Amino acid sequence: MNPHASTKCAGRLLMALAAITSILLMAACGSSSSSLPTPNKEGFGDGNLSGTYVISISGTDVNTSTNPAPIVPFAIVGTIAANGSGGITGGTVDINDPGNLGVHPGQAVSSSSGYHIGQDGRGTGTLVTPVGSFNIDFVLTSANHGLISRFDDVGTNLGAGSGTIDLQTPVTSLTGSYAFSLSGTDSGVNFHPLGTVGAFTLNSNNITGTEDFNDDLTSGAGYTGLTLTGQVVLGAGGTSATAQFNTLVADNSLRSLNFDVWVIDSTHLKFIETDTADTGVLLAGDAFTQVTSIAAVQLVFVLGGIDGLGNSVVAGGYATTDANGDLTNGVEDYNDDGTVGLAKPFSTTSATCVAGRCQLTLNGFSNGASQPFVFAVYPSSGGGLALEIDSFGLLQGASYSQSATSFTASGGYALNLTGQNTGPGGEVDDIAQFDAGAPDTSFTGPLNMTGLLDENDLGLLLTTSSLSGVYVPDTAPDGRGSISSTNSGTLLGGFTLQYYVVDSSTVVFIDVDSSLSGAPQVALGTFEAQSTPSGSAAQSHIAITRPAVRPHAAFQRK
Repeated sequence: MNPHASTKCAGRLLMALAAITSILLMAACGSSSSSLPTPNKEGFGDGNLSGTYVISISGTDVNTSTNPAPIVPFAIVGTIAANGSGGITGGTVDINDPGNLGVHPGQAVSSSSGYHIGQDGRGTGTLVTPVGSFNIDFVLTSANHGLISRFDDVGTNLGAGSGTIDLQTPVTSLTGSYAFSLSGTDSGVNFHPLGTVGAFTLNSNNITGTEDFNDDLTSGAGYTGLTLTGQVVLGAGGTSATAQFNTLVADNSLRSLNFDVWVIDSTHLKFIETDTADTGVLLAGDAFTQVTSIAAVQLVFVLGGIDGLGNSVVAGGYATTDANGDLTNGVEDYNDDGTVGLAKPFSTTSATCVAGRCQLTLNGFSNGASQPFVFAVYPSSGGGLALEIDSFGLLQGASYSQSATSFTASGGYALNLTGQNTGPGGEVDDIAQFDAGAPDTSFTGPLNMTGLLDENDLGLLLTTSSLSGVYVPDTAPDGRGSISSTNSGTLLGGFTLQYYVVDSSTVVFIDVDSSLSGAPQVALGTFEAQSTPSGSAAQSHIAITRPAVRPHAAFQRK
């Protein structure tokens, strides 16, 4: 553990929103409405959620049974069965909440659960389980896929988090090789951030592979390039499995970890750690079919985590990779606890890629500090799953092959933002839907983003506030651009984003709101095009990055 990793104050203060808005959000001053996008008229509704879906949500909640009330991490992964008319008729979820509700695998979802979806694809619902009821807020991109957040603000279930919802396709077998990325916290009483990436090959039920850990800045020897063994055993229905990962990692509490595995399809699995609370480890994330060769392409990436002092940091950008895994022409943006750096050049030399694992040393890269940084990257069908493996920080995320440098300039988009308002201290999660117009060349141009947004600022729910703003692509067609948006009613009154186009319908971004009035917002997320609701568009097959949000010592109600 890093004894010097700082923690954030848990007190929550309401901000002077008008002052922040006037400084950050010039988009609100656009004088013309001629470029306003046409509202999405496609007409989502309750019928677009029909079948069995895998849901996955990670975040923080509040243990209100103690005084002061600590803010602690949680994860919920499992299935729900939706009937297409607002009812949830069943399902099973795993709840890992070691600092609050406890670890509860296999909890039945009651038929008293339900949901409702509006015309723009935004929906709300309640999941009733024996452990408690959980409110959810989500937005669909199609009948197959959506972005989801936890939306609780009362009682013992007060919490916030983000994730995905995906239509499930049962499988008859799991074969081949998978790369995985799991994040969460370790077994310490302070819930230090923990990340792990790796890959395994299945031989019957047995696995062999490689795994890397970063445990609150503890990495390097004894934590990286470890031999992984264990099992993955598919259940009888082909919808779930169990797994055990065994390594000789230096931290004994991480040497044998048990998971439930929820099948989205044969190429995409969701993992959640199920060991009982005496271990205290919480890990959850994705596994995708492994890619063992690297193509020479343009990449975009997003990363989230902590710097060398434990402060929240996010980074994003693009680079060109060759067949050896080396990166050139890299451009990085970062937000380190409100200190923002934009368009920093970086590159790598002498990358090593062996058996589907690449190790990269990044020169010119920064997490607020400047020195060479070392990452382990496992290429997969969901992106290059990356973890920082030095002692200068814990950044985890993914890179994606870029197939377009602009997103479609018409139609509706689903958006999720997740991170931390680091001044007051606390998690922030946004669910939104917006319609996009033609790109602008400056923030003084007309609005070209309009929609609605819900925000959970851990204890303060802000529903159906307006989203209006301007997006401006870089002059060079590189897929990078900026967004300045006014979101009335949210804690900061809006957000400022740097975005990176993956393809014409998928964009990832980081929040670059700087330290104004003591309240920087350090967050990341994605927005994805909405298809015709009656259609069956493919799921967005990318790894969703989860920022490391350090839990806090106490909670103060707003």
